[in-house]
Amino acid sequence: MSTVVQVPLRYRIPWKKIALYVLAIAFALYLVLPFYWIVAMSFMHEADAIAVPPNWVPVSPTLENYLGFVNPNAAQELVGGRAVSETPYSLRNSLVVASATAVLNLVLATFAAYSFSRLKFRGSQVLLVLYLLTRMVPGIAIIIPFYLLMRQFGLLDTYLALILSYTTFALPITIWILKDFFRSVPRELEEAARVDRCGWFRTMWSVFLPVAAPGLVAAAVFAFMTAWNEFMFALFLTSTKAAKTIPVVAANFATDFNTQFTVMAAAGVLAVVPPLVLALLFQRKLVQGMAAGSVKG
Repeated sequence: MSTVVQVPLRYRIPWKKIALYVLAIAFALYLVLPFYWIVAMSFMHEADAIAVPPNWVPVSPTLENYLGFVNPNAAQELVGGRAVSETPYSLRNSLVVASATAVLNLVLATFAAYSFSRLKFRGSQVLLVLYLLTRMVPGIAIIIPFYLLMRQFGLLDTYLALILSYTTFALPITIWILKDFFRSVPRELEEAARVDRCGWFRTMWSVFLPVAAPGLVAAAVFAFMTAWNEFMFALFLTSTKAAKTIPVVAANFATDFNTQFTVMAAAGVLAVVPPLVLALLFQRKLVQGMAAGSVKG
């Protein structure tokens, strides 16, 4: 009777999987470390922030940099031409302008995208392409005419000037996002609502828009971020704390005479918080909207 000799299998090291994990960790550190450094620096004293070698963890954490935005001391008052005292106003202005831009974009783009997704008319594709072509025009090419136009209507240094300009930037992309998502909504839902004697407005409000909520959230977040991060038009169209946004004020922190890195870091953290909270609140619908709009069509 012969015996079977079992030879142990040779273990193979999964180099590809290891390399993939290493690259993923390196990419995550590349994204996270700069933000961590800004947050850590915002709780440091100025001497600790510029120390060599750097202190990756605050030695003696302080809230002085954040409290300075409410009650700045003598040194902070000199930073960037009163940029510290203007930061709270600029955050308010950015929040108002970005929110109004998102709402206005959502209203206009909803009607336009619904027309493109449900109605067939000659030249619709050409019109959609023309919308995208307007985004290919560099902002520097139209900033002077836009400035003169706003001055003619007396809208310089106002919220309305920024909201109108940002709406023109975000509207073409918002229409494309919603158009693709609206096409994925079954027509049978609208037909069933009409059978139940629902008018067009009630069908849109009670049936169509709730189903399209992920796409609406994705479009609104895109418009909000476009307005929140824009710098050049805000720089040209605003001049006082009544309408200056956070990108314009943040640029004033770095000067040739005096720069406080810890205060600048605190302002950067405050500028990141609203978009971050918005993305976390609507994370699920945002992912659903982007995925549906890019895959279905």
